[in-house]
Amino acid sequence: MTTTFVQNQAFFKYLTAFLTGQLLLPDDAAYERVRHLWNRKVKTQPAAIVRCLTVQDVIHTVRWTRAQGLPLSVRGGGHDFAGRALVENGVVIDLSQMRAVTIDPDARSAHVQGGATAGDLMEAAQEYGLATATGTVSSVGMAGFTLGGGYSPLIGAYGLGADNLLSAQVVTADGQLVTANAQEHADLLWGLRGGGGNFGAVVSLEYRLHPLTTVLSGLLLYPLEQAKTVLHRFNEFIATAPDELTIPSGFLQMPDGLPGLFLSPTYCGSLEAGEQAIAPLRTFGDLLVDRVQPVTYDALIHGQDALTPKGRHYYIQTRSLKGLQTETIKVLLEQGLPLPSPFSLIQVHNFHGAASRVGVSETAFALRQDHLMVEAIAAWDPQSPVEEQRHIEWAQNLSYALAPYAFKGGYINLLDEKEQERVPLAFGSNYEQLLDLKRTYDPDDVFRSTIGHFTS
Repeated sequence: MTTTFVQNQAFFKYLTAFLTGQLLLPDDAAYERVRHLWNRKVKTQPAAIVRCLTVQDVIHTVRWTRAQGLPLSVRGGGHDFAGRALVENGVVIDLSQMRAVTIDPDARSAHVQGGATAGDLMEAAQEYGLATATGTVSSVGMAGFTLGGGYSPLIGAYGLGADNLLSAQVVTADGQLVTANAQEHADLLWGLRGGGGNFGAVVSLEYRLHPLTTVLSGLLLYPLEQAKTVLHRFNEFIATAPDELTIPSGFLQMPDGLPGLFLSPTYCGSLEAGEQAIAPLRTFGDLLVDRVQPVTYDALIHGQDALTPKGRHYYIQTRSLKGLQTETIKVLLEQGLPLPSPFSLIQVHNFHGAASRVGVSETAFALRQDHLMVEAIAAWDPQSPVEEQRHIEWAQNLSYALAPYAFKGGYINLLDEKEQERVPLAFGSNYEQLLDLKRTYDPDDVFRSTIGHFTS
């Protein structure tokens, strides 16, 4: 710690006097437990964590923190790779206790608080036979997921998470509560759909829901020696796949310690049509595992939680490819394998369908053509600094090797703090409009979720 006020209860007296929630300082017993994010690698030490229970808590914290000249950050669900939810020696607005979800089955919409997770939303919506695009594991916070864009197993049919955002309530940098929807502050709604959490603290969101209970989904696993053939056939197949079929793919370590190639199709139409649509995937190679079956959407997402549990150390690099060509398949096999640990994996998201039919300028999220978003996910239990660097270098080396074949920019939710130069490229022609929006709603750069800040 570099200043004395951080451990001084008296300094925060006026802040705590008007809070419904709890203020945690570094000396408090619960501070360390609450400070931890999904990625245990993040070591940032805030001066204070405000565990908000109401919107008024958020408003008061923003106003007090700004009056004191302290840095500020917002934590939603806490499923955070880069640690943007925490600010060193500053104040964290922690929304993780604000997780209420209200479903309007007639309007097919959901109102969720800023700390709600994919699991919270799915569990509430499934009671009415409804769902929307969520992250691939249940602990992903809906706010952060949406503000960055939001890749989902339902992306082909329903678009990005951001495409399903109907409105949001935001506490701006001057401590005002505004509603962003199609009628008021429409410019802000545009920016929230993929522009990152750079314009305020998002305390609630409203989503479009879709009739959905059961999907046809599961794991198809192929031997590594057939990966080239399978991936070439997969690349041809996805060019004409129906909207209802989205197919994440990649590499994971099998129980025998060897890497395997997986396809993980999700079909969200009728089960009969799904069986017909998925059938060709089974002919791409000699299947080691076929676990495709009808499953509720909620169970599908919860079933993937074990792949990336909270508490491990993670480092992620990402590149978006137009498709899988001979050169990129070679890079994945030669630079991506072997995986650096049994917990690490390469996951490739299939962006297509409804998400690709949204115009580039309709939302802040700019990459609207069919593509594959590659995640190199290094995951390990805490070990020596040498081991940590080995995992980091694996992900970086794969990213560098894919870069010549990739779109410029990257997925902002997964960019590292040292990749600031990729941010303008990610937004492309939308970047100048985002700068204007930043000047309107946060001219002093209080909220810095997209790799620190926008630069003009």
